[in-house]
Parts: sequence; C-alpha cells; structure tokens
Amino acid sequence: MTDQAESLDLPEHPAPPESAERTGDANLDFVRTQLAYRHLQFTPVPSWPGHRRALTQEAVRRGLTVRDADKASYFFDGGRCVGGTVGLISTLAGYSAVRTTGSKALTKDLLSRAGLPVPQGRHFGAKRLESAVSWWADQTQAGSAGDVVVKPVDGNAGRGVSVEVRTEEQLRAAWQLARQESSRKQIIVEQQVEGVDTRVFVVGRRAVAATVRVPAHVIGDGTRSVASLAEEYEQARTVHRYLSSRPTYLDVGLLGRRGVALDDVPAPGEVVFLNGTANVSQGGVTVDVTDQIHPQLLDLAVRAVDAFPDLRAAGVDLLVPDLGAPEGATVIEINTSANFSINQVPGYGPPRDVAAAMLEEMLTGR
Repeated sequence: MTDQAESLDLPEHPAPPESAERTGDANLDFVRTQLAYRHLQFTPVPSWPGHRRALTQEAVRRGLTVRDADKASYFFDGGRCVGGTVGLISTLAGYSAVRTTGSKALTKDLLSRAGLPVPQGRHFGAKRLESAVSWWADQTQAGSAGDVVVKPVDGNAGRGVSVEVRTEEQLRAAWQLARQESSRKQIIVEQQVEGVDTRVFVVGRRAVAATVRVPAHVIGDGTRSVASLAEEYEQARTVHRYLSSRPTYLDVGLLGRRGVALDDVPAPGEVVFLNGTANVSQGGVTVDVTDQIHPQLLDLAVRAVDAFPDLRAAGVDLLVPDLGAPEGATVIEINTSANFSINQVPGYGPPRDVAAAMLEEMLTGR
C-alpha cells in the first residue's frame, strides 16, 4: 500500500439500512442503500500519488531500480527489466491487446465470441447517420430497442457519450456529439443496459479490486433547489483531491428530459442525478465494493480479460443490476489504460492496493 493510502483516516458512518424497497433503477437503489446514510461524507484524501507514481513507489519499495524516459518508467531487478509503464498502460498489456481494446467494436466482438454477455447494438461510420437512424427505427418498431446509448467507438473518460436516447431528434443530436469525440469517426449505437457501473481491476488471473461508480447526484431536503444542492455536492467533494480535480458536469438537457429544472426543490430524500454518466471525469462518485460483490461477477471480469491472449492487467467495466447476484450483468469495456486511482483512493470505502498486485505480477507472472 502506498504511504498516502495507509495514512487515510476513514470517516465513521452510521450503519447502512438493513433493507430497502427496490425501484428497478440500479443507480437509484445503490444510492439509497449504500450512500444515502453517509451522504457527502467522502473519505478525506488530501493528496494521492497518481497511477504512475504509485507504481514507481511500489517498485522502489521492493528494491527495484526505476528508470524514467519521457512518459515511461521502467523497473529493473539488477540488470534485468521486469516491467514498467508508458503513461497509464503497463507492460502487462501487450500491443495487440492495447490496439484491440482501443476499439469498442472489436472488443465487443471478441467478448461475444468468448461467450460473454455484451449489450446488443451496431457500430457505424460517422457519415452513415441515416443508416443508423433507419436501424434504430427498425429496432424501435420491433420493440427491441428501448433507450439506447450513443458513443464514439474510441472514446474515453465519458466524452461524447449520450444516454437515455429515445427519439430520432435525440439520436441525431447524440450522433453529432459522439462524432466530435471520435478520431476514428466510428459511432456505436447500442441497447442501454440496466445496472450500476462497476470497475473490476484484474491482475493476472485475479480480481484485486471492485469499485462502483455512480453519476453525480444530490438528495433533496425539501427546502433547497437542485442548483443549491449541486453547489453543496461540489463543495463536499473538495476533501477528496482526486474526485474534486474533476468538476461535476450538469447535464441540463438530460435533467429536462427527466422533467427536472435547476430551480426545482426536490422532496426530502428524493435523489436527483445531475448527469447520466458515472465516469469520474464527469463528477461521478466512486465506492469500494470489493468485499460485497458476488464472486461470479469477479470471475466474469477475469474471463473477460482472459479473452485477450496478451493481456495480464486491465480494468473491466461491468453493468451490474445487483451486486449480490451474477444474473443480468454485462461486460461494457476492457480498459488497458484504466487509472487505478479509483480503486486506490475511492470516494467511499477502504483503498485497494492495485499497484502492489501489478508489481507482483511483473515479478512473478513472467
């Protein structure tokens, strides 16, 4: 564990409710059962080493020599290089795995061929908007579309992603947003799957950490507006330097589609999500669930990484309807450049030492 993680003083919280009526909205249920009783009581994190520095600190702790070159760090045991990292991509991810997982379409194809659950959908060239609209209309008429997600095939950090797209007008607007963020000019339109966004970090053949990410949200008190509560939310996040370094995105368009205005006053206990993406870069909240998640969900993440022959460490993004059961879970993405800071310094819950697991794999898993 890094020195920063070891020194964290986890706040004391009241016990979570023993039970709560499920609503069918996984994010809402998670907030009500896992976060409402400790709302805004983020774990204080005055500083954190960051992804790359956490790895180099762990290498030094193990007696290795670190050599830096540009944005890369390499670790030497005597005269032998045992591993390293280039930016966020470690040497535990081979070249073909990095290339393949960089395309959501190729990733989905490999996962599907391996018999793993993935959302239904298609990808289109950025100039084929009318084909996408036609395909979406056919799916809608057949009753198999429901809400869809529109995203760039090579996007990251939640940029260019639109959720709850349910009309042609919304599809066309979402398409233009995704197109702006896609360097490959490829767009995915796929079924929106129910579940909480769960990042499982896999190293070797072991799931070493699991973190749920939920969209930025406020909880009403019956007196203050959504805008005022959002300001309080942003202020509370300042105790956690990693989360607060990424400002919250207020998606006014999504709020409007849900019938919510910024000057509305939510009822006491009413949860209002400020945007539709759980990504930390958009203001999402991270919650450690390593000790709660069903073992078969961890196994699903391990099998997803195993679908890529030259991949020994990656963040696996799952959508999970119920953390206590494997049914209905889907694999959304395999991320070879996943920033494990969300696991090392979660907004709620204990830190998990992913860096130590990665160094151990570099030393013993060759």
